[in-house]
Amino acid sequence: MKKSIVYISVTKNTELLANTIKNQFNDVSYIGSPSDEALDADIIFVGFWAQAFACPQPIKDFLAKLDNKKVFLFGTAGYGSTPEFFNPIMDAVASFVPETNKIVGTFICQGKVSEAKMNAIKEADATKFETCLFTMLCYF
Repeated sequence: MKKSIVYISVTKNTELLANTIKNQFNDVSYIGSPSDEALDADIIFVGFWAQAFACPQPIKDFLAKLDNKKVFLFGTAGYGSTPEFFNPIMDAVASFVPETNKIVGTFICQGKVSEAKMNAIKEADATKFETCLFTMLCYF
């Protein structure tokens, strides 16, 4: 079965997961950003970074093109490390997969957060910053 890995990565966290998946298989026919070339595969791994508790628009657009595929969704989130945080994100992304496809698995984890992003969170909401910092320290 041919496999494709489609992903978007801003901070390289999702890219790291994509390459880890690629290294597990010998028959990956495509790895990269959303492209119609990836649609030739039977199994498609789709990776994203969490944006507004879902995925970026290019991933939504790509998912809408899938038909009769096995899909494995994987993602990263800048903060949060509990099922209560991750599950709604994955549920939202899964809702963009047309019903003609079968979701065969999911994975989401916390990625590294840059110092600039941490400072932006701190400036926007100090309480959220403290919660984010505590979560990250517990994660590592």
